[in-house]
Amino acid sequence: MRFEFLGKARRVLVPALLAAALLPACASKETQEVPDGMAVTVTLRDVHRCSRISPEIQVAQAPASTEYYDVRLVEFTSDSQEMFLGGGIWNNDGTGIIPEGGLTRHYRGPCPPSGQSREYAFVVSAMSRQSMQPISVRLFRFTQE
Repeated sequence: MRFEFLGKARRVLVPALLAAALLPACASKETQEVPDGMAVTVTLRDVHRCSRISPEIQVAQAPASTEYYDVRLVEFTSDSQEMFLGGGIWNNDGTGIIPEGGLTRHYRGPCPPSGQSREYAFVVSAMSRQSMQPISVRLFRFTQE
């Protein structure tokens, strides 16, 4: 009789425990899903070098729920650090274009020392006012000499 009870308990408990163990994994997978497809193009010109004038940035295929873009320019230093060079926030007006000069949060363009090259990236985050978590993030990496 004791073995019969254990057999029934095992048939009920094992699937329940397995389901309980797998449920958080499924839930976390759904919340971590990031929309595919967003693309970023930056039109850099000589006027943007060592300048407070930001370049035009084009964002294509942004998620439908994008309300604004958070844009940051980052320099990757030789000691694997990231230095924030400014950026700004631009409301999504549906065009996908952040115009030249649109970034105003203490923006300073790429300005490597003379004769040296440095790695940079524009980090563009599609955002919603409902959450501080980005909907989608893309980098536009480039080297400036």
